[in-house]
Amino acid sequence: MNLALAILIAVVATSLAIVAVLWVRRRAPDGSYFHDGDRAAGVFGVLATGFSVLLGFVVFLAFTSYDSARAGAERIHGAIGVIPLPLWLVLFFISAVIFVYTLFFADSGERAVVQALLMGTVVAVIVAMLLLTQFLNNPFHDGIGGLRPDAMGRTLKIIDQELTPAQRQLPLPCDVEGNPL
Repeated sequence: MNLALAILIAVVATSLAIVAVLWVRRRAPDGSYFHDGDRAAGVFGVLATGFSVLLGFVVFLAFTSYDSARAGAERIHGAIGVIPLPLWLVLFFISAVIFVYTLFFADSGERAVVQALLMGTVVAVIVAMLLLTQFLNNPFHDGIGGLRPDAMGRTLKIIDQELTPAQRQLPLPCDVEGNPL
């Protein structure tokens, strides 16, 4: 995924979340849907902490794999798709729960810009972290930070430099797709 697409995804997701909270805010009671804001904030803290801890482990796992692939790029291995589908599903489920829970903080007595900021920052951070996780889960691309087979290119260049002109004329043992001749 390239940087422009990631920025577009983050902007669209954040904008939609802001529109959603402003729409819910129109019918929200003064003071939000929660009668006890401190208790609601405590529950939100538990949700956010659970998501953060899980996401931290996922980012650590994905970064470790990314770093291993970067260090061993001579024979690219094991860095694609290290995060299993159930873990992705849990991350998206928790993200949705946090989004819905944040909608209940809608407050008709609060200024719209404050409500937009509340929702926008939460969603922007969640989307940014999910995009980072996706980047680390699939590190082989042409965009910023993507891994490329540079070490293989260097190896081929060294081989070409070491071959004599006569050795360069030998027939190749395989075709351009790697099939034996």
